[in-house]
Amino acid sequence: MHSTRGFFFEAAAAIGCYSCAIVQKGTKAINSGFAGSGSRESRSLLLVAAVAVTLGLIVADLITWIELDIAAIFGLPLVLAGATRNRALLWILTGLLVVTTFVVYALQIPVGTFSADEPLFVNRLLNAASLLLLAGLLHIWMRSAAARETQARIIKEQNDKLQVTRVSRRMIEVQEAERREVANHLHDLVGQKLTALSINLNIVKSHLLPAQATLIGNRVDDLIKVVEETTEDIRDVMAELRPAVLDDFGLAAVLRWYADQFAKRTGVAISVVEHGPGRRLSPTAEHALFRMAQNALVNVAKHANADKVIVSLRADPHSTCLTVADNGQGFDPTTVEQPSRDRGWGLMIMRERAAAIGAKLTIESALGHGTKVVVTLDGDAHDQSSAGG
Repeated sequence: MHSTRGFFFEAAAAIGCYSCAIVQKGTKAINSGFAGSGSRESRSLLLVAAVAVTLGLIVADLITWIELDIAAIFGLPLVLAGATRNRALLWILTGLLVVTTFVVYALQIPVGTFSADEPLFVNRLLNAASLLLLAGLLHIWMRSAAARETQARIIKEQNDKLQVTRVSRRMIEVQEAERREVANHLHDLVGQKLTALSINLNIVKSHLLPAQATLIGNRVDDLIKVVEETTEDIRDVMAELRPAVLDDFGLAAVLRWYADQFAKRTGVAISVVEHGPGRRLSPTAEHALFRMAQNALVNVAKHANADKVIVSLRADPHSTCLTVADNGQGFDPTTVEQPSRDRGWGLMIMRERAAAIGAKLTIESALGHGTKVVVTLDGDAHDQSSAGG
């Protein structure tokens, strides 16, 4: 049976080479398993302990040929490896321990005495099977634990995003409330006083003597004109802060109103196209969409060098899509991912507003081919018509 012992040595060598290959391939997996772990130090200690116990048991088995239950003793480092949650380490140690069980047996049996039904060989074979079974169970447990941890992490991330969305939505509501309050104060205080001033100036003008009409009358006319211009400017500011047409008539109407104002100020030809049946969204959604359209048009006036803009509002029972497209010089969106001192802030604000209402913002642009800003809001849950508004 001389060839039998040689067979064991060849098999052990082959398995050893295979284990080395596993070690080489698993090293990166082991390191990546610990990188980013919140308990990196504790898991590193477990790794060192598992490897040290494995090597100690291998040496002890080679020297003394342990007569106790090998599966029970060799299972200890596997349990330690299982605590590290690193499956590559688990199977590397399992392979080393299984190889050891047969190598030690091959070294200890006398030449020519091998028998497949010999009790020690059967015991070692069962021990190897027990180790593989234990490793398999630990592998299943580790996968299940990893899946639970991944699911918990995803749920936490989703909850965090939901919380951020709620906070952003609340901030927009507070901002709009502050805008409304400022607009009301301008109307009640400044607007009324300017109106009273204009009336009084007209009264003064009507009481001027003919001799005073030439000199003082011209000055009074200038003052009346300044008051009227200031009143008009205050009205424009109030409209910018809180357009009454938005509250009264909805998003499509306020877009048409703002387009007229934009065309008068900039000279850019602008048209508003509405598709589908109009429907009222929640006040928060309508205000956010209007502000995003404002931001997009401000960017057109500042940077696009365009002479034509099309604002499109498409609504159906399940979604609302707002598009602002210009024929300007365009830009590379990847160059303004982070806002600089004078560029990129409008895009960042639009992204934040879109995220706050759960909308999707897409910016399509290329140098020399204009820019298209698309905001898609799926199923606004606070549809004003359904809310009784």
